[in-house]
Amino acid sequence: MQGNLTLDTSAIIEFLIGSHLGEAVRDYFANLKPDEKAHCSLYTISETFYVMCRLKGKEFAREKMEKILLSNMISIHSSIELAMKTGELKCERAISLADCSSLATAIITNTKAVFTEEEELKREIAKKPFEVEIIFLG
Repeated sequence: MQGNLTLDTSAIIEFLIGSHLGEAVRDYFANLKPDEKAHCSLYTISETFYVMCRLKGKEFAREKMEKILLSNMISIHSSIELAMKTGELKCERAISLADCSSLATAIITNTKAVFTEEEELKREIAKKPFEVEIIFLG
């Protein structure tokens, strides 16, 4: 992985918990060039905190989120345009609102979207490709 990318909750979580799948994200951040940027939506930050909190507790989630947010490795997006595009995707596709938010961020930032493999996303791709490239970890 290289260049400007949008990271879904699943990719960020794999990175934060230090999993095997997260190695690709770790390598991406380690080799990030000054003109490259990772992106995510504000919704992704909420979902990442929630999932981390459920997995390992509130303090662990807060510590990990503060570390990644203070690093400025990820540009966080929040706008009416993003909210509308997220809603449009949710209206058209049988995938989670969070996944729609990640895809909308990738569309708006003209980046590739990074996910772990998700069956509902694969089913939707088989029906009709998305307007952005999707990279699956693993």
